[in-house]
Amino acid sequence: MYEELGKFGRIEALNICDNLGDHMIGMFSRYVPNGGGNDDPNNSSGNRGGGGRGGAIHLARIHGTEEDRVNCPFFFKIGACRHADRCSRLHHRPAFSPTILIKHIYRHPVREAELKAAEKLLLNKDKKDGSEGTGKSEDEKVDKKQAEENFLCFFEDMYEELGKFGRIEALNICDNLGDHMIGHVYAKFTDEEMAADALQIMNGRYYDGRKMEVEYSPVTDFREARCRDFDEHTCARGGFCNFMHIKPVPIPLIRSLDEDCEMERRREIDRQRERESRSRKRERRDGSSRRGGSSRSERGSGGSSRRRRDREVSSEHSSDEDNNYSDHEDGSKRRKRRSRSR
Repeated sequence: MYEELGKFGRIEALNICDNLGDHMIGMFSRYVPNGGGNDDPNNSSGNRGGGGRGGAIHLARIHGTEEDRVNCPFFFKIGACRHADRCSRLHHRPAFSPTILIKHIYRHPVREAELKAAEKLLLNKDKKDGSEGTGKSEDEKVDKKQAEENFLCFFEDMYEELGKFGRIEALNICDNLGDHMIGHVYAKFTDEEMAADALQIMNGRYYDGRKMEVEYSPVTDFREARCRDFDEHTCARGGFCNFMHIKPVPIPLIRSLDEDCEMERRREIDRQRERESRSRKRERRDGSSRRGGSSRSERGSGGSSRRRRDREVSSEHSSDEDNNYSDHEDGSKRRKRRSRSR
């Protein structure tokens, strides 16, 4: 598609819809520079279809805002939309991002209490003692202290596990009750490669019996995503607000976890270096042993050959000495015989 459309001019963006609505499924749109202008030098206006030279600038300015009638502003700001795939606007899922989203992993205490109350209601209906029961569910009371303790334990687990992949700039857990945001965990790393490693390792793993569904999130500035009224304790929509209700975490706890994760990463780097040094030493030792074996064999063959040569030379020398000794004996005998004859 890109190659075919690129024949008509330079493409700034080629967007393909991931929506399932009948009016948008399989659609795509493209942005071209100069408000849709062509490359014809005879076209002095520099546009095509009356877009004007400020068309691309205008689209870039309104991208992700309420004025944008093509892209969903809530998905762009929050990474979630209450309409999901039925939204009438585009949901652009990034191919890479420093922020990852773990969907519905945090067990909200209010929702857990509602589930327990529903289970009790079903048990009351299934009783076979002849009493029909009231048919009303009693609201489960949420122990705030226990809920806060469970939340801090969950936060520590997430921070320590995600901190293995790199330094975390922000770890935000949503307190919303809407189905499209409940239990969401957003983790923003200092580098995109760290987020990519975390997504590759964490996606598909299990935590507390729940399978993790991890994806890249377009959210990079949580100031635009969070509900300011919730921070001031004045949000009238409660847990069903469309903006993030980020649960507060004590700053000393975050600093302590960050220091622990940094020390753990340094230990892991030291262990990795030690393993590499051991492997290099092992390779050098194996290489030296192989070279030593070959040199010993060469030395053995050379020694045997030298010993053979020495034996040959010694035998030759001994034979020469024997010959010289025999010649000397013959000469002495001849001299004795000459003296007798005289």
